[in-house]
Amino acid sequence: MSTMFKTGEFFVRLRVQGERPKLTIWNHNGTKIISEFISSTTPNFWVQIAKLTSQDVVDQVQSLLQNEK
Repeated sequence: MSTMFKTGEFFVRLRVQGERPKLTIWNHNGTKIISEFISSTTPNFWVQIAKLTSQDVVDQVQSLLQNEK
């Protein structure tokens, strides 16, 4: 699965290939903010993503990951 969406000022791609989903986020200028595999995350991981982007980005990505299971 590969999903791209825009939320607020951010473009998000969630690519699930096998066991290791990969999250890539760009800002409205096209600058890559984060590109990380998210196979085993901690609450702190999501806090950091929210600080770099927004809570809306975190909520949407987590929702997509839940739907994949």
